[in-house]
Amino acid sequence: MRRTKSTRRGGTSAHGVYCMDLVRKHDHENYLCSLLLPDDGRRTAFAVRALNVELAQIRDVVSRPDIGLMRLQFWTDALERIYKGSAPEQPVAQELAAVIRSRKLSKHWLSRLIESRRESDKAHTSLEEAEEYAERSVSPVLYLTLQSMGVQDLNCDHVASHVGKLQGLTNLIRGVPVNASRGRVYVPLQLLAKHKVSQESLARGKADTREVIYELACAAHQHLEKAHSLKANVPASARPVFLPAVASSSYLEKLRRADFNVFDSQLQKRNGLLPLSLWWHKLKHSF
Repeated sequence: MRRTKSTRRGGTSAHGVYCMDLVRKHDHENYLCSLLLPDDGRRTAFAVRALNVELAQIRDVVSRPDIGLMRLQFWTDALERIYKGSAPEQPVAQELAAVIRSRKLSKHWLSRLIESRRESDKAHTSLEEAEEYAERSVSPVLYLTLQSMGVQDLNCDHVASHVGKLQGLTNLIRGVPVNASRGRVYVPLQLLAKHKVSQESLARGKADTREVIYELACAAHQHLEKAHSLKANVPASARPVFLPAVASSSYLEKLRRADFNVFDSQLQKRNGLLPLSLWWHKLKHSF
């Protein structure tokens, strides 16, 4: 891969620009949220979210599971090299190395992000298992952003856990149509059995999934409510970290108006008012 050395944007390094563009193209809502972070958290958020994009894409671009595992192993090895001071010549790895050096980021949370993807191609057995996966694959981004901002607060950690689970469950719901079109089912199997929905009918897009989706949405909303209940104890300076809750909440409301029909075409449209809503919540020190 050719290394870019000279391109800069607004004082951002070439590798930082690469990470921002990667997140903008593949994770637009989190791109918008990350733009509103304070300077000390923004660079870390884009680097870590770019890593998450790289990891998430593995499942979609490889043709065989063993190749996917090799790609994951690249990132496991890259992380080891970064912490030993010899990052691979890859833009995301280089930017991660820079923020790790400057912000002393925890290797534990980055390792958890990578290792969680080894389970990303498996259907969850239960709702609790889906929540645990969200805790491993989403919440660490928030923990790392808080860490980069120098925030060490138990209430913030609790909110990060709930917002991560909210976002993870919401992403699980949002992914149902595209995954069904590819013959994939990640909805908890116990929920499918409870509501008498077969994996085959869901994969064909012919099942009435509204009760299943309703139950998932309720679980996601409970995490939103728990996060909100702790908001008063979160320092105002740390609240922008949790702006992804606004995006998830917006989608859940659209889903409710669609009577929990996850295949409704309106749900596939980008929310044009989200940038304004995020800005408004930031001004109010809310999420």
